[in-house]
Amino acid sequence: MEIVKLNGQRVKYDRGHIRETLLRVKAKPELVDHIMRNVERQMYDGMTTGELFALVHRELHKENRCLAHRYNLRAGLLKLGPAGFNFEKYVASILQAYQYDARLPEKELPGLCVNHEVDVIANKGHHCIMIEAKFRNRFDDTVTLKDVMATWARYLDLREGLKNEDTCPRFNELWIVTNGRFSDRARQFGVCKGLHLIGWSATEWSLAQMVDHAALYPITVIDGLRQWELDRFAKAGLMLCREVADKSPEAVARILGVPPERAAKIRDDAKEVVSL
Repeated sequence: MEIVKLNGQRVKYDRGHIRETLLRVKAKPELVDHIMRNVERQMYDGMTTGELFALVHRELHKENRCLAHRYNLRAGLLKLGPAGFNFEKYVASILQAYQYDARLPEKELPGLCVNHEVDVIANKGHHCIMIEAKFRNRFDDTVTLKDVMATWARYLDLREGLKNEDTCPRFNELWIVTNGRFSDRARQFGVCKGLHLIGWSATEWSLAQMVDHAALYPITVIDGLRQWELDRFAKAGLMLCREVADKSPEAVARILGVPPERAAKIRDDAKEVVSL
């Protein structure tokens, strides 16, 4: 049986990959087997990856809403917005949960030649990190060699700028974080230059693993969250389910400007996501 990817390419169905994604969200092996049987009974040759994802999510939702929310991670990341601003806030929230002092700069930083926008600055111990957040609107979109080299050039100009003035953070690391993937040449360049390339899935660094390991799910994994509600959460600096789960329903209602019943449901859904 073959599955059609977003780019139109047909690939052989890999049941091991589906099984791995279910185990990743902490589904028990017996539940995974049950879901797999139900999914495979409904599959057909030429099914798209989007249809397969929706089918797995639907079957999982029947059995365990919490796990279904977690399985929704990739789709939840896409809801962070095409402008990428909320993705930058989400990246900063993840790093804060890992005990980094992470923030979004309020203005451009001076390099030797020109000023530059920096998405996120993170500090921990002797590490001062410039972070480029590359939001992608499609699961299979890539960060290319050109993207990585352009970011590398800005990083070098910011480091060179320290020779003339002390108004720029003393960066000593560069990370590029994306919800997409890195091309082979982009990864080759990054390894050569000692960059930290964090994509959806990677050999050493994986955004999915960082999220799953500490249950740092974005609030967007909750089904039915409206865009304007997400915008209000982002304005309040709340991007993680566990941040919302710690709030009272009354506090959520004040932040969102919604009725108490709606606020309680969102808070309870957030608590469900982080409860396992």
